[in-house]
Amino acid sequence: MKLRITGRHMDVTSALRRYLETRFDRLDRYEVKAGMIQVVLSVEKLQHKAEAVCMVHGKRVQAKTSTREMYATIDALVDRIDGQLRKLKERLVSHKPAKATRVRSVRALAAEWQEVPVFKVERRAVPVLSFSEAHDRFGGHSEAFLLFANVETGSLHVLQRSVSGRVVLIEPFAEGRRGHSFPGAGE
Repeated sequence: MKLRITGRHMDVTSALRRYLETRFDRLDRYEVKAGMIQVVLSVEKLQHKAEAVCMVHGKRVQAKTSTREMYATIDALVDRIDGQLRKLKERLVSHKPAKATRVRSVRALAAEWQEVPVFKVERRAVPVLSFSEAHDRFGGHSEAFLLFANVETGSLHVLQRSVSGRVVLIEPFAEGRRGHSFPGAGE
C-alpha cells in the first residue's frame, strides 16, 4: 500500500512520516488492494487535522479526524479507515453482488439452451396405401413404425410394432374411438 503524504500549513517530518507508515501498515491484514492512499495533514489554530482518501474495489474510502495532538489524530484516522476496510471486506466475503449473480444466471441459461437438442426438420413424401398394402410393406421391414396415408379416407395412420411383436394400427379418432390391432397381424 503506497502513501502519498501532504502537509498543509506544516512540514511533514521524517518521524511523522515513519509513524504514518507504521500505523497504515496494519491495514494490510485485510488483504484488499488499495492502490494509493492520499493523506493530508494540516494545522489550523489549535486543531490538528488529518484526511485520508483511497479507492478499494471501486469504492471510495475516506475519513477525516481532528484533535489537539497530531499523533492522536493519526491514530483516530487509521482507526476510521480500518473500520471502513473491515466492513468492506466483510461485504465482499459474505455477500455476492446481485449484478454478478444475474450475469452468471444468464450465462447458465445460455449454456442450457445450447445443450437442448436441436431437431432437424425433414420433409418426406408419405406413401398413399391401403391397409393391406401398408401391412405387407411393414411386415418385411424391422422398423418400429410406418406412417402412411389411407387411400380410402386420405387421413394419416401409423403402423407400430409392439413389444410382443404384434402390429398395431394407430389412426386419428374422435373421442370414444380407440386404435385397434390390424386384422390378422402378428397372430
